[in-house]
Amino acid sequence: MMEAAEALRAYDRPALVVWGRQDRVMPPERGRRPADLLPRGRLVEPDDCRTLIPLDRPEGLAAAIRAFVRETG
Repeated sequence: MMEAAEALRAYDRPALVVWGRQDRVMPPERGRRPADLLPRGRLVEPDDCRTLIPLDRPEGLAAAIRAFVRETG
């Protein structure tokens, strides 16, 4: 798993990592690692959501994706 994660360093495209700030199953610090490994990674941590971001905050997820596409496209 760690070897696969390290391979993220070779991905040279913009990448968005969206991680629920109140996630108890996968704590926020776990989302920071892939975002840090990706050379052009961006981390967004929406409030008031946990593991299932599309269910907890669909509007926040959609807004994050729109902003990412607009800024990197």
